[in-house]
Amino acid sequence: MTIGLAGAALSATHSSRTLGTLALPIVVACAAEALLVLALLRAEESRLARELRTARTATAVLRGMMARRRHRQPFFARMFATGLGTAATLVADGDRSGALDALAAVVPWMRGGRLDALRAVVEADVDRASGTPAGLDRSIRRLRSRDRIGNLEADRYAMHVLVKATLEQGDADVGFEVATRLAVAEDDEERMYATWLRVWFELDSEPETGWPPLAEGQTRRAALVARAHGAEKLVGKLEARLLAIARPERQE
Repeated sequence: MTIGLAGAALSATHSSRTLGTLALPIVVACAAEALLVLALLRAEESRLARELRTARTATAVLRGMMARRRHRQPFFARMFATGLGTAATLVADGDRSGALDALAAVVPWMRGGRLDALRAVVEADVDRASGTPAGLDRSIRRLRSRDRIGNLEADRYAMHVLVKATLEQGDADVGFEVATRLAVAEDDEERMYATWLRVWFELDSEPETGWPPLAEGQTRRAALVARAHGAEKLVGKLEARLLAIARPERQE
């Protein structure tokens, strides 16, 4: 459409018609282009939320499908793609170099505001995926001190990355601090991540935590998401906790 407008402008310079008679068609064309861009931005916002949710909760097969689908987008749609959801999906799938490429390919006009805040979270996830002590420490420091982004899926993804980095680092003190914040969160997705920390670090044995007891449904969901990320040791601990939750019912 931009090319069409440029062509129209060139034609207008050689036309015998006055600028006044061309004003309405130009306004209509600009309005149509603005509506198209707005529709693309709204579609990208929805797509980004799906990709962040896929990076957090989906299986490796679904993550791979999502990443391949992004590469088949039309060129004009890719001009308004953030690339952040793709990078998050790739790093969750173990493709750290692909995630770095996706971050480097983000166009300059898709930057700023909440997108920059989310980009910092994705970069923290890339640091976490390095597997080095320095990378884990850098990831945790960035995410512990961050402000909430104000977008539900983006904030859930940020908490997902922080909890994964904490589990991989194995710092029970940080785990207790983060779990204390999440155990009473209003969002059930965030409480699920508290379940990971509580079970892995056996934090429920700490006196006077004041946390509500783990529910079977919440623990079962936490196990499913952990399995999707290949965290088999965490899955084993969660399943052991499920048995402990169900045992009193069996005795009754």
